[in-house]
Amino acid sequence: MNLKGITFSVFNKRNRELPILRKVDLLVKKGEMHLITGPSGSGKTTLLQIIGTILHQTEGERQIFNEMISNNPSIEKLTKTRAKIGYLFQSPYLPAELTAKEFIELQTSLADIGLSTAEKRAKEIFQEFKIENLLNEICEHLSGGEKQRIALASILTKDIELLLLDEPTGSLDYDNRAKVWELILDLKRKGLTIIIVSHDEPIKEIVDVSHRLRNGLLIEE
Repeated sequence: MNLKGITFSVFNKRNRELPILRKVDLLVKKGEMHLITGPSGSGKTTLLQIIGTILHQTEGERQIFNEMISNNPSIEKLTKTRAKIGYLFQSPYLPAELTAKEFIELQTSLADIGLSTAEKRAKEIFQEFKIENLLNEICEHLSGGEKQRIALASILTKDIELLLLDEPTGSLDYDNRAKVWELILDLKRKGLTIIIVSHDEPIKEIVDVSHRLRNGLLIEE
């Protein structure tokens, strides 16, 4: 993943341009884990959404999986790129009326891998994430930490190459933060490329590269 000179701006009611990101360069190699920190409102989530092709740059070059993704990409290119990206939001949506098992099985069925393969993958995920005890719980009744683990597990029902995490432990207590970070570390050990936006400063010790975003500028620490 390679960004060169990425700029992103919005316009206020007076049609005045307000830059959010300014000439951002970021190179992330396969299998690396990068951390992006910075004060609230510095553009961290905006940058993550540009990497995830949810937003598009005003200027600059964006290369994802060795493909140039312009600021006006085709639907076909977006679909192909997004199929290989997992995005975990700070407050993930889980259907309130489904059990955790039903939700993950639904995600595997949407992965277009066939029913038997989907069922096998769902079972593997249950074991890998140690969530067998949560499978029959209604999603509405899960704690914040449990929802994050279920949401992260559901993302891995498809074969992703890049995982984007937006404040994955921001609202969790110490014990649940530790559980989520252990899952993320295990994914890194397996070679997954991971980019994290977080205020959780101690994780600087476990990432490969740490960056700070301030006033729209990205600086490697």
